[in-house]
Amino acid sequence: MKYIQALIVSLFFSFSLFSQNNEPSVSCERKFYKIGFNFGFGSVDNPVFHDDDYFYEVQFRKFQLYYKLKSGKFVDFQLLFQPEFNTAKHQLTSDRYIVAKDHPLYERREEMKKFKKFHEYIFNFGFQVSKNFSNNEVYLLASIGPGYFEKTTERMSKGIGFSDNLAIGYSRKIQKYYIDTRLGYRHASNAEINEVNDGYDMLVIDLGIGFYFN
Repeated sequence: MKYIQALIVSLFFSFSLFSQNNEPSVSCERKFYKIGFNFGFGSVDNPVFHDDDYFYEVQFRKFQLYYKLKSGKFVDFQLLFQPEFNTAKHQLTSDRYIVAKDHPLYERREEMKKFKKFHEYIFNFGFQVSKNFSNNEVYLLASIGPGYFEKTTERMSKGIGFSDNLAIGYSRKIQKYYIDTRLGYRHASNAEINEVNDGYDMLVIDLGIGFYFN
């Protein structure tokens, strides 16, 4: 989580330096310019990493509103406002995880092993750096946001949590519409608000569609 927060700060710092550039090729537009919807899928078991101790999958529904900060000679900068309504599936699959009697969930071990399906309600705020090639756009996105998680698991308590995300993506403009795809890493935890806070890690893939206001 700290690494993603550091990256977001770094991106904002880069934007601040870029904003001091007085080249005529740099324009400061500052407006909402497109809106869209992405559907995604993420899992702790993926080609890059996996965890034998638990099963965790999420279906993502992301409403996205983009705000253009600055268009430059080399890259453009945008803000992303992204409320999410997600459906998660979880199950503890190992007897090794909760073994110490002083673990806060020791008395609930059998409950943790039961299959759970619950919702996540999240509002992500992101910073995006993009490069345009005619009607094609590639981008790097870093975002973070608070949310509410409906169920307690052995990795995270029910209640307030945070979603931290890094992604690379590609977007294609078709007249006033666009299609979007991205691959990313997501970490969810509660920043030590509650005692149970190991969090979840997963790879996420998104597909989306939207349109430009102008």
